[in-house]
Amino acid sequence: MPKLIILFLFAVCNFLPAGQKVLTADNIHIYYPEQRKQIAVITLNTIQNKLPQIRRFLGENYRPVHVYITDSQATFEQLAGSHLPYWTAAVTISPKQIIVLKSPGLINTTLRQYRETVEHEFIHLYQGFFIPLNITPAWFNEGLANYTSRPYDIQSRIILSRAIIKNRIIPLSKLVNFLEYNHLQAALAYAESSSLIEFLVVVYGERIIRDIFSDMAMTKDFSVTLQCLTDTDIDILEFRWKKYIISRYRWIFLLDIQYILWLIIPLLVIIVYFIKACRNKKIVQQWNIEDNNENEPLIE
Repeated sequence: MPKLIILFLFAVCNFLPAGQKVLTADNIHIYYPEQRKQIAVITLNTIQNKLPQIRRFLGENYRPVHVYITDSQATFEQLAGSHLPYWTAAVTISPKQIIVLKSPGLINTTLRQYRETVEHEFIHLYQGFFIPLNITPAWFNEGLANYTSRPYDIQSRIILSRAIIKNRIIPLSKLVNFLEYNHLQAALAYAESSSLIEFLVVVYGERIIRDIFSDMAMTKDFSVTLQCLTDTDIDILEFRWKKYIISRYRWIFLLDIQYILWLIIPLLVIIVYFIKACRNKKIVQQWNIEDNNENEPLIE
């Protein structure tokens, strides 16, 4: 056992870019550039805070977590590869069981968005501790991570609503490789995937996710497991999911600030028109009163 630990530490040291520091707590290891210690602390706290919920959702697992924070595109590509699209903020590498993140300054994101990214990738990593990510469909992997890290994401619901109105929902069979999509298509794919997990939880209960992992540990077949637990095939499930999102999110696009502005601006124009008309009427009335006073004969 000590030999395995030494070999693992040796591998980590070789994988770690020069000038990196390590922050460790609760079997969570954060590797970061020296000037990004505060981001490392935020990353560690985010994972620690998320752990209890994920354990309740998926089950207990105490394997080590390794996270790399990068401060340049070159370092990110060194660790994650150069095949990823430019909009990629982070990636989970399953064979190595590591997370590689771009620092908030590198991708010009807020701390809230950064925390959501950390949670998203951590859920991928934690899921991989139970079932390899390559035997579950992309929509399930991304949907589970999105649904768990961003449960109240109104923007995703607006994106989904627009696609419903325009009849542009991506079929389930094409939710395969999200990295091949452009930024806008990827946003819709993530929104759809999240709503699929939401649909499963609403219809079959939160226990369905844990049951999927338990059953797949035996079957190693996602389709067989899903059909067994839902008592329906994937085509009927997709049909029911579409009915669900149409009934629930069809008109959510109206909450988009752009649509709100288009609804409010005409109303404001009408209000301003009546205010001006009323004010002009009062001015004319005042002029008439003044004219009448001037035309009255003087009484001596």
